[in-house]
Amino acid sequence: MEACGRDGRDCRWENADMYEADLIPVDNHEGNLQPADPKKTRPTWARLPAVRADRTFPWAVEERYSHAGYAPRIAQLAAALGQSEPLAS
Repeated sequence: MEACGRDGRDCRWENADMYEADLIPVDNHEGNLQPADPKKTRPTWARLPAVRADRTFPWAVEERYSHAGYAPRIAQLAAALGQSEPLAS
């Protein structure tokens, strides 16, 4: 399955359930939507198997300017992926 936007479909809430995911990284900046918020207001988000299974991962999206700066973030992502098993569709 293609990533959002690569196959001509828009990355919109209405299309969120077109992309199966076992784990969803969520921007963890203060003031951004947190995983529990759209469950209440976005039915498409609430229907995602990863959201129903509480498989969201806080992702720090701020820019890192070196390999050493990215290494801890990638290690955290690798750990989250390693602990996550595929969800049944």
